[in-house]
Amino acid sequence: MRTVQQYYDDNRDKILFDVRALEEYEKETIEASIHYYWEDMIKVLEDNKEEFEAKYSKDTPIYILCYTGQKSEEIEDILDEMGYEAYSLDGGFVAYLRWKFNKYLEQDKESGNNTSEENVKEIERSIVKKFRKPIWRKFTQALNEYDLIQDGDKIAVCISGGKDSMLMAKLFQELKRHGKNNFELVFLVMNPGYNDLNYNVILNNAKILDIPITVFKTEIFDTVVDITESPCYLCARMRRGYLYSKAKELGCNKIALGHHYDDVIETILMGMLYGAQVQTMMPKLHSTNFEGMELIRPMYLIREADIIHWKEYNNLEFIQCACRFTEGCASCGGTGKGSKRAEIKQLIKDLTKVSPYIEKNIFRSVENVNIDTVIAYKKKGQRHSFLDEYDITDDKYAGNAEVDNSENISKELNKSDINSSGQLSEYHTDETIELGKTGSTQIMPLNKSDINKDDISENTLAKYEKLKSIIKDCGKIAIAFSGGVDSTFLTKVAKDVLGENAVAVTISSILVTDDELKEADDFCKAENIEHLIYNADVLSIPGFENNPPDRCYICKKAIFTNVQNLVGERGISVIAEGTNVDDDGDYRPGMRAIKELGVRSPLKEAGLTKAEIRELSCMLGLKTWNKPSCACLASRFAYGEVINKDKLDMIYSAECYIRSLGFEQFRVRLQDGIARIELRPADIQKFIENGIKDKVSEKLHALGFKYVSLDLDGYRLGSMNEVLNRQERGNNGGSSL
Repeated sequence: MRTVQQYYDDNRDKILFDVRALEEYEKETIEASIHYYWEDMIKVLEDNKEEFEAKYSKDTPIYILCYTGQKSEEIEDILDEMGYEAYSLDGGFVAYLRWKFNKYLEQDKESGNNTSEENVKEIERSIVKKFRKPIWRKFTQALNEYDLIQDGDKIAVCISGGKDSMLMAKLFQELKRHGKNNFELVFLVMNPGYNDLNYNVILNNAKILDIPITVFKTEIFDTVVDITESPCYLCARMRRGYLYSKAKELGCNKIALGHHYDDVIETILMGMLYGAQVQTMMPKLHSTNFEGMELIRPMYLIREADIIHWKEYNNLEFIQCACRFTEGCASCGGTGKGSKRAEIKQLIKDLTKVSPYIEKNIFRSVENVNIDTVIAYKKKGQRHSFLDEYDITDDKYAGNAEVDNSENISKELNKSDINSSGQLSEYHTDETIELGKTGSTQIMPLNKSDINKDDISENTLAKYEKLKSIIKDCGKIAIAFSGGVDSTFLTKVAKDVLGENAVAVTISSILVTDDELKEADDFCKAENIEHLIYNADVLSIPGFENNPPDRCYICKKAIFTNVQNLVGERGISVIAEGTNVDDDGDYRPGMRAIKELGVRSPLKEAGLTKAEIRELSCMLGLKTWNKPSCACLASRFAYGEVINKDKLDMIYSAECYIRSLGFEQFRVRLQDGIARIELRPADIQKFIENGIKDKVSEKLHALGFKYVSLDLDGYRLGSMNEVLNRQERGNNGGSSL
């Protein structure tokens, strides 16, 4: 076992495994650390030592960090027995936070800025200047929209010590200083039994941020220490009760909590998926146990990403989870892969990759509840059913609540739903709105104006500006343009920044469909972008037909070499392609060719994710913002399966047929004459029913497939790469399939 300081004093090449739950790891990632959840790591060390030893040399010291230092000791013992020089970090992530915070204080003290008035003013200035739009405006918007503060209020601003509540305290200070309301503030810190580290961090941060806190102590942690069922729920309820009681004792009529926008949408989904109810975290509530007291949530509209950005911009460090039991409490995520909230957070993150509107639509779902289409609901503890008024004949729907909005949609819209141009200004669901050929109802913006810069986080906009700066520095640029989400966005931005100095280059080959080529050409014509077509005979590229695991490297190396010659004749030395930061997760041998040839990846350089690219694409009015992922037809072949024209035609025809049946996101894979169909899990039932399965089987057999199968794991990116071992993957990068 070693301390955090000893880890940083060790100047040798070393490995740091962070074995916390993924949710905690993503909240704050230690530089150069490798995430490996502790249960998974132990399983590998016990069941597959050879794989671990092949990847990690015994000449390199290994450090292990968990949350409090307990789980890492177990891993240290196993590694010691295997012959590794291994060290568990004493105190774990909690000790790391203490070390980091002490370093922060030491640096401030050395520079003479500790708790200085100048430092505080700079932090306060950042709220109303740099973060004015994503934080300050959202704060004041919530106050006004939900009528959270009135003259004469005395508000207890409840501080837990985390980033959210500390920012909330500063926001209230700024409001008190510059606002028009006449109200009083008390900054209330309850100590439920914090360890010395967390308690001192709270006190020091309050001093640094110039927040005059009032501290009171309770024994909540000692009370719930032996509770095995829902300790987090009990702890939260007790904390709320103590806060109400102390606030009322101090003469307050309101308590303010630091829940933000992400907390709200996560709560909505948690209620539906785990609680079987439609509910949300309300912006304000009357207390049922403390007469005259009210709870308000003034950060209701602020995104967590913007709070993190503010924290990092000001180089601030806060406690994350002060609970003593995080390591051992299943509901907190200590013994599982994460809490239920963590699962929901990841689910929302995955859905947002498909559509940037998911989060906004979840939030708006509880603003647009139509009681006429709800089977039952509760109000003040009383249960009501749609049957209560079903036979009332003078109701305008006469018992038929599910009306056909397409007949006269204006009857269902408020005036506020229609802007001055007569267009819908909100997002609506309607069976008449279809995306692609699936016929499935989706929520989408009805016009370009439905998303603008005000709807996008400060962090995403900063990446967008960085992208434009990267492109501007290129002077002249050629974009490898396929017509997909990423390359279309990149081409559009390049054209906007460089004008005629940006050209698009599209590869025409047997691997690309005529429809894809036409879409690419139509876009360039509409945007007045010079469009070069390079005809590539990929089947003649040495080694390509044999389809080895590095097929993408072979293909990209040959094609991009020729593209360099093509654009070089026009005086263009910079070629760029559309890889983004999310593409790092899969086996991508083509990236090796990109690096060797010096091809740029501006989206990745700017730090843009797929979800952010879709969101920005929608802001720019690009039709591709919600286009499904696409890859060349060679990605349908199992490695080692010879690629030829006949097989490519079979796959293309098979996918065209399945698409004609109403499926949009799927793949037909080929191996040894077997067609393996991958569908989205939600589409599998539809495929099996209504005779579709039999139609597809008959059609694919007629096309020449020996066998036709359905992959029960469903559609997923890079499924052909699952059979590759680590040695075959190496450090390459290639096509997500």
